[in-house]
Amino acid sequence: MSIRFIRFISSRWTRLVLVASVLMGFQTTLLNDMRPFGVMAQVMVLFAACAGVIYGAEIGVVAGLIIGLMYDCVLTTPLGLASLVLGATGFIAGAFPYFVRESSWWNKAIAVAVASAVGEILFPVAQALVGLGGWVQWRIFVVAAVVALINMVLAPLLLPIVRWTLKETLIG
Repeated sequence: MSIRFIRFISSRWTRLVLVASVLMGFQTTLLNDMRPFGVMAQVMVLFAACAGVIYGAEIGVVAGLIIGLMYDCVLTTPLGLASLVLGATGFIAGAFPYFVRESSWWNKAIAVAVASAVGEILFPVAQALVGLGGWVQWRIFVVAAVVALINMVLAPLLLPIVRWTLKETLIG
């Protein structure tokens, strides 16, 4: 095998696409039917926020853009809208390491919750900006609060997966 192929297979971005495909399967099947308080849990937003919290703004925004582009393929919104919102969510979560020097797991979970809430508020606003009217309502804040709570609970479970997925490997 060529060393170039091995580098590609072992790359963090290849792992990201594979892990995000599994998460998107959960998002579009299981979590689509389970709606606590009438709100769907957002695992894709959770992954983008975890990537930003662990690896900073640069990796968080790229991971959010890739995950969002994959998520755009199953949504009925304009292509690129979820990509921009999840990229912004990863960037907002990526600001967390600049403010907290040595964070614990619960600090990271709170940062993921805050970034998830902001991402959930950004999505209807972005839909309204591209002309999909009727999305900006007061219920946005309830949805953001429920998604933030769910993602804060799930963050300690997903943080090790994100850390493994996006770690840099040195092959070749």
